[in-house]
Formats: sequence, structure tokens, C-alpha cells
Amino acid sequence: MEWMMVFKAVLSLAFVLGLLFLTLWCAKYCELHGIRNRFVKKLSENQRIRIAETRKIDQRNTLVLVEKDDREYLLLLGGGQNLLVEAETIKKKAGN
Repeated sequence: MEWMMVFKAVLSLAFVLGLLFLTLWCAKYCELHGIRNRFVKKLSENQRIRIAETRKIDQRNTLVLVEKDDREYLLLLGGGQNLLVEAETIKKKAGN
């Protein structure tokens, strides 16, 4: 009778560990395959403003390229002041 209790305990432990590993695998799968990223991408398709690129110049200053509709803005941010460096119209390709 005692071996049956040990067997049930080992099976229960294996089941719980299996559930933990399954949960870990699902979390990694969603992270790697971008389940969350697909949802965020759908939300961001309707947005008119997006940050195309950022470059760190030094510890205090950053260049940021922002796209809004058919315009691009190059901004210098940091150091207590922000500066619009350049603004230009984006030339759309015929395929877009």
C-alpha cells in the first residue's frame, strides 16, 4: 500500500513540473514569434507619427528622426533644449 502512495506522489510531481515547463515554453514561444508584437503592430498601423531612427551623439544629446504622414523631422534632443534640425517631405514610391 505504501508504494502506491509513493507512486501517486511521483506522478503528481511529474504532472506539476510538466505544467511548469509547458507554461515556460508557451511564454518563450510567444516572445520569439512575436504574438504580442503582432497585436502592437496592428495598433500602430493607424498611427500617423512614428520614430524612424534614433542616434545617441553623447550622454546628453540624441538625434531623432520622426515621420509624420508624408514629412520627416530631424530633432536634436537633450541638454535642456530641443532643436528642429531639418524638416522635409518624404517622396513616396509608386508602389506604396
